Order: sequence, then structure tokens, then C-alpha cells
Amino acid sequence: MPKPTLTKPAFKVWLETDEGYVFGPGVYRLLGRVRDEGTIKAAAESLGMSYRFAWGLVRKAEKKIGQPLMITHKGGRDGGGGTELTEVGLDFLEDYSKMERLIEELSSDPTLLQGPISRTRVKARITDVEVDGEMTGIFLSINTPIKLETRVPATMIKDQLKNGDEVEIELIAFIGLKD
Repeated sequence: MPKPTLTKPAFKVWLETDEGYVFGPGVYRLLGRVRDEGTIKAAAESLGMSYRFAWGLVRKAEKKIGQPLMITHKGGRDGGGGTELTEVGLDFLEDYSKMERLIEELSSDPTLLQGPISRTRVKARITDVEVDGEMTGIFLSINTPIKLETRVPATMIKDQLKNGDEVEIELIAFIGLKD
């Protein structure tokens, strides 16, 4: 009998409002390319999309959220035109990127399939923040004699946390099942 093919979880991430779909992989890739290329035309071409289709994706998302994701600058005979993301567009790009990284981590971590998860929410105070290359150590004190330390990629917090900040954390324990 042949050995069964191994499977892994797979997810597709998108953002929606009460009215429905707003933003998914297509708009995410398009906005990322607009940021990198500087024009929606070049971004669309690099993704194999027509200029019209690309604008349609962006306009639908902007209509749902009620705010522009991009600003265009018209050029003249000598060029100078371009497209840049608004703060809202940059925020959506960053938030979606964080969600994709989290989903990728969940999809690739076999321990998540080992058993139930225990979750506990507690309030904590940051006692120290140490940046060490690409990782940041966050030292926490909760209202017990226990002190916790966690390490997260520095890009996830961007100088947003400092000593004395109060935070709410969720402690997650993965409980392994025995065969």
C-alpha cells in the first residue's frame, strides 16, 4: 500500500467590512508594486494586469473603505508623473503583510496540529525592551512574582513599546497529544 501524501494547512487572507470583501492578495501585490515601481502602470504591467483592471481593483477597495489608497501625480511632456500610496494605503499594506506572516507561521508550524490550545489574557507592564539585530526582546512583569520574556521580530513593533507601557498579552500554550 502506498504511503499517504502529507498535507499541510493552507489559508487565504483578505480584509472585509460589513458590506463584504475589500482587500486581498491581488490588491496587496498591486499596492506593493506601486510602492516599489512608482506608477500604477508599471505595477500593473509587472503583475500581468491591464492598467484598467488594476485601477478597478483599487477603486473597488477605496469605495468600500471610503478613503483613497493611492495618489497620482500627472506628468507633462517631460514626464514627472507617478503614483504613491497614501498613509491609509501604506497601513493596509503593512497590516496585510503582518497577517500573511502570521498565517504563514501558523501554516508551517507542525506543533499547532499537536493538540488543543490553552489561552489566557493577562495585563502586564513592560520592564525592558532590548533590540538585538532583527529581534527585539520584550521583558514583561505581570501582577505575580513571575516575569516573562518574549522575542519578536523588530519590524513587528517599530519602537512602539517602551519601559513602563501597560500592555495586554495573550499567553498561548500548545498542549501536545500522545499517540
